Amino acid sequence: ETLSRLSPLSRDALSDEARAAFDALSRPRAGGKALAGLQGPGGIWVRMPKFGKLMGEANRYLRRDTGLSPALIEVAILATAREMNSQFEWTMHEPVARNEGVPAAVIDAIKHRTPVAGLPQTEASVIELAREAIGRRKVTSETYAGALALFGEAELLNLVALMASYAMTARVLTVFDQQLHDGQTPLLP
Repeated sequence: ETLSRLSPLSRDALSDEARAAFDALSRPRAGGKALAGLQGPGGIWVRMPKFGKLMGEANRYLRRDTGLSPALIEVAILATAREMNSQFEWTMHEPVARNEGVPAAVIDAIKHRTPVAGLPQTEASVIELAREAIGRRKVTSETYAGALALFGEAELLNLVALMASYAMTARVLTVFDQQLHDGQTPLLP
C-alpha cells in the first residue's frame, strides 16, 4: 500500500537501478532506516531512480555537509513544512526537531505562526526567511540583510537550498496526496 495516489510498488517490476533504491529504503541502516521509508518521498523518488539518486545526494549534502547544525536544519525544515502546509513533512520532522534540541517555543511559534519576538535570533531569522520566501513569495531587504549578517553568503545559500528542496518535496507530496503512515497522529493543526 502506498498511502497515496500512486500505484503500489512491486519490487520485481522495477528496473535494477530502481530496485537498488527500493532495497536501500526498505532495509534498516546505521542510525535507523529512512524517516518515511517507501511511504513518503522515497517511495515517489524510487519510481524515478536517476532523479531519486540526485535528490538523495542533494538531501545528504544539505543535511550533513553544509556546516548548519542539525537543530537549525530542522528549524528550516519545519518552517518550510509549515509554510507549505505539509502535514506529512511536519509530522515526520517535529519529533526529529525535538530530538535535536529545538526548543518547544521555537516549534510552537512555527506551528502556530506566532510572532518570533523573544525567540533566539538565529531561529527567528530562519523562520522569518521561510515565512517571506515561501509564504509571502517575497523576501524584504531587511529580512535578507539580517539573514546574510547572521549566516554569511555561503551558509545562507545552503539554508535557502535546503528550504527550496523541502518546499519542492512538499509540493510533490501534495500532488500525490501522500498520507501519514497508519497509526500516525497528525501533528500540524
